[in-house]
Amino acid sequence: MELGAAADAAYILVPDTCGLTTFTTQLFHSNDLPLRTYPGEASSYRVLDEWAGLGVGAALLPRSKVTHQHASCRPLVRSGTPVELSYEAVWARENPLAADIEEFVDALAKAAAPLGK
Repeated sequence: MELGAAADAAYILVPDTCGLTTFTTQLFHSNDLPLRTYPGEASSYRVLDEWAGLGVGAALLPRSKVTHQHASCRPLVRSGTPVELSYEAVWARENPLAADIEEFVDALAKAAAPLGK
């Protein structure tokens, strides 16, 4: 679904603790589109997926978090290009756990690489 056409829906959001709500808000605002929101918040991605499937509202979810393939579930595109959500890990070099964190991030990146294909 093209982003401009998706702006007509009311979006269910989650509490802004994981970045998905920030991403959704910035995506619409950076494209000069209004973001209409459902008055409540889903407590998790699973609930977000369920509510969207029940027709409570629309939701943006990473493909890996979509558990119910309902009729209205489709990829979001902007000018024909799929919208992508990226993650970034940041830490201070002087952190005593910096070496452990870097090792964890490397392992995570290797594990996630097949998902990006």
